[in-house]
Amino acid sequence: MNRHFIFKNYWWIALIVGGTLTVIAFFFGREESDGLVGASIAGTLGFCYFVQQQKLAETQLFHHLFTNFNQRYDKFNGQLAAMAQEGTEITQEQRSLIVDYFNLCAEEYLFYQEGYIPRRVWRSWCRGMAWYLKRHPFKDVWNDEVKTDSFYGLTEQVIRDGAV
Repeated sequence: MNRHFIFKNYWWIALIVGGTLTVIAFFFGREESDGLVGASIAGTLGFCYFVQQQKLAETQLFHHLFTNFNQRYDKFNGQLAAMAQEGTEITQEQRSLIVDYFNLCAEEYLFYQEGYIPRRVWRSWCRGMAWYLKRHPFKDVWNDEVKTDSFYGLTEQVIRDGAV
């Protein structure tokens, strides 16, 4: 059971677990049943509050990450597209720009692996990465840079799998 399952189903989880604990406390708590029932209800409400706050925090984190990644990509999107269209030899500055793009992709992958980037967003980003990796000079730079193992485990296979 992962946190996304809990985020989607926390009311049912709370109802089942909290209800079960409340019934057990009521019938088997003897003299302390009132306190145990109250604690069961308070614990259930606390769980619901915690899950809502955690979901809100992760949604805000995703919004921040998504906005940040897109703003960074927008800064060099035009230059990357021009290089992809030209397909000619590149300067050191252009190579650095491509490496910056791959580093951005690797950061996105890191946060995707941690569960902060939804699958549908990751799929869209992978489709863009795959498009670039089919073109010169991106493929050449990738082949050189991936040897350094500095992309947090991001590989062409991960990108292909993510794009489907």
